[in-house]
Amino acid sequence: MPKLREAYLDVSFHGVSSLIESITSVKHLTLSSKVHVYGGGLVFNQLEHLKLCVGAHYASNLLVRLLEDSPNLRVLDLFKMDSRNGRMGCWNQPSTVPECIMSSLETFKWSGYLGTRQERDLAVYILRNACRLKTATISFDDRIVGTKPEMIKELSLSSSTASTTCQLVFDQGF
Repeated sequence: MPKLREAYLDVSFHGVSSLIESITSVKHLTLSSKVHVYGGGLVFNQLEHLKLCVGAHYASNLLVRLLEDSPNLRVLDLFKMDSRNGRMGCWNQPSTVPECIMSSLETFKWSGYLGTRQERDLAVYILRNACRLKTATISFDDRIVGTKPEMIKELSLSSSTASTTCQLVFDQGF
């Protein structure tokens, strides 16, 4: 599907790697998956906007793979489909920073942020390495009560941004 520009995938079953292989030309991809979606060897050269559900246990591995395979990514939008979803699994920081984070990522959004150690580590990693980041918006999960100011302070202090022009915005949901 070389002319496909936008795709929304909500994957619940294995065996969709051929579908993923056919949409590598998309510019805007929204992906929610409860299973392993694809192996290596794909490149999403045209992908500029990735919206990824991080409610699954293995979501951080999928995120790393998509970042590594999307050299021209400009917008990264992480979200939780349902606030009752599980938390993101262990964040395994890649040994090298994906090209898109250093050279093209301009907007970072996170909706449903819970402030777990894994989520904080991921957010700090992106903020510290995204050299061209213009805005980073973190919206807290509605279930968080009372700890938002501490989480804001912690993220602000631990995430000196690589980009000197980055505006860090917190949506506290008060």
